[in-house]
Amino acid sequence: MKNTYGDLLKPYKIGNMTLKNRVCMAPMDYMYFDGDEDQSTFNYRWQRVFEARAKGGCGLLFTCAVQAEREIMPYPRALKFPGIDSDERVKEFSAVADYAHFHGAKMGCELTMGSGRYADIIDPKRPPIAPSDCQTQYNPEVRARAMTQEEIDHMIRTYAEAAGRLKASGFDCLLIMGGGGYLINQFLSPAWNQRTDKYGGSVEKRATFLIETIQAVKKVVGDDYPIICSLNMDDLLPEGVSDSRGVVIEEIIETAQILERMDLVDGFHLRIGNYYNQENIIPSAYWDNSAYRKNFAKFKAAVTKPVIFENRLTDPEEMQAMIENNETDMVSLGRNWIADPDWANKALKGENIRPCLRCNMCLHTLWLGKCSACAVNPVHGFEFEGPIVPAPKKKHVVVIGAGPAGVTAALTAEERGHKVTLIEKEAVVGGKLPLVAKPDYKNHYEKYIKYLQRAIDESGVELICNMEAKPDQIKAMNPDVVIIATGADPIVPPVKGIEKAVLADDVLKKNVTVGKDVAIIGGGLVGCETAYWLAKQGHQAHIIEMREDILLDASYTTIEAQRAKLAIPEIDKYVKTRVTEVADGKVICLTEDSKTVEVSADSVILAAGYKGNQSLYNDLWLEIDEVYQVGDNAKTGKIFAANHQAYQVAKYI
Repeated sequence: MKNTYGDLLKPYKIGNMTLKNRVCMAPMDYMYFDGDEDQSTFNYRWQRVFEARAKGGCGLLFTCAVQAEREIMPYPRALKFPGIDSDERVKEFSAVADYAHFHGAKMGCELTMGSGRYADIIDPKRPPIAPSDCQTQYNPEVRARAMTQEEIDHMIRTYAEAAGRLKASGFDCLLIMGGGGYLINQFLSPAWNQRTDKYGGSVEKRATFLIETIQAVKKVVGDDYPIICSLNMDDLLPEGVSDSRGVVIEEIIETAQILERMDLVDGFHLRIGNYYNQENIIPSAYWDNSAYRKNFAKFKAAVTKPVIFENRLTDPEEMQAMIENNETDMVSLGRNWIADPDWANKALKGENIRPCLRCNMCLHTLWLGKCSACAVNPVHGFEFEGPIVPAPKKKHVVVIGAGPAGVTAALTAEERGHKVTLIEKEAVVGGKLPLVAKPDYKNHYEKYIKYLQRAIDESGVELICNMEAKPDQIKAMNPDVVIIATGADPIVPPVKGIEKAVLADDVLKKNVTVGKDVAIIGGGLVGCETAYWLAKQGHQAHIIEMREDILLDASYTTIEAQRAKLAIPEIDKYVKTRVTEVADGKVICLTEDSKTVEVSADSVILAAGYKGNQSLYNDLWLEIDEVYQVGDNAKTGKIFAANHQAYQVAKYI
């Protein structure tokens, strides 16, 4: 087997643990739990998720945060972190390790002390505790009280006992959760640690809690058990949340050097930021990792133990270059593994890797109280169902439209053994993806287009491009099943003079040219990203939105970062404002309080949303036994919904 990426995919040793490559799976929470937070543990669904990534070539898998105890530190409760606070849990954790070991991977656990001031759903019987008296983050009216020495001793003892259970379960190493703003991080941070005893004051004193914890762990698991310490390089706290600043890179380097001198750790796993702005911890398409990389370089140069880079990473070429340039020793991927569980094996063989879009739908679903799911990989979380079952009767399936939904439906139907014909009116696959990829921060969507095209090229699907499907043509193909995935058409509101406007789609396709000043009707994602794209080319854009703000349909996890992208002088916005007329050189609007506003514009662009075109479905549904609508043709939405619906339809035909 040819190794395309050198040291990235060669064996590597950390402590006395030899890994088959330098690629880790980052700690991630999926909410695949049953019962309430006091009972959550790793069930079969979790076990098969880990197994899929181990089988996919991952060298070292980390679990999500696991709680060492819940008696006095039950938080966070909403996330339902699994616990290993009793011997009863060893059986479920053993199964996780076994599934990883079957495929040659190593298993590590991110063991947490709990959230401290991150307390969320407050239990009156278990009041929040932290290094010092301070506000809780999610309930500022509730204060966390300073921990007593007895409570500190309890937390250290139960943490060491939990580490012992992990070793007994067959876990290969321990990842100490010393970052992310959780309890250990709070002890290290002057923002939350104002203690005057041995646990507070200088950098070394603030590290005492962490040091005593590792020493207690080693007494239970032995000196040769690999320990990796996760640390926050910089808290990046916003102004006003504390009277003192958070931890900074110089202090965390000093902490790491203390740990190295005492021979307490075998490596470091680094994070940055806080949950006041989680973009630093889980960067979306609208964010970069410049602050992370700058701090990481300083840290790497100051320590001798291996370091693990975990932030915004994309291609294996980039990761291999970082190792060759001595920028990191290992890489930790999160959403890449969600998008494609075979990531490492595909990288090794030079095969087609399904890219992560950084849309953060895997996180957005958690915010909705659901299990994590992926926009581009509908199988994520359902690995326990096993491979797709071959169809009992082979059919001729015609899929119309080669956007994400159409390609997903076609590939899934072909995987079941059907004969599949995919029809696309344009010259290439992708649907509206080429338009989505226009902003400079979304070039990874171009990778998704290439992935879809290559997936079709390598499949047995017959692709017919430059053909606009007509009912008679489709019927002449004599299909057993038709799946309509033709997307949606732009909505044209009944506004006087609207014929003077041009469609955002046509602007992004460069089918039309626009003037220096543009008014954009619609402040959803398409309108806002069109405004950004034009602003970067020197235009002045005015976004006009009827609702109370722009981007109201955006994900909770990305909306602030999206709005920050638009906070430039070349873009302004009018909200709670309805367009009443498009006139020459201006747009006439009515505000919520019935005031008339005129917005000067050389060109007017329409981005008022989309609606599915039902005509083809209406012409075919009585003529063909099985006709389905998927994606935007059925109901306009995000790539996430389109791919999931297409997969489910094709899975059962």
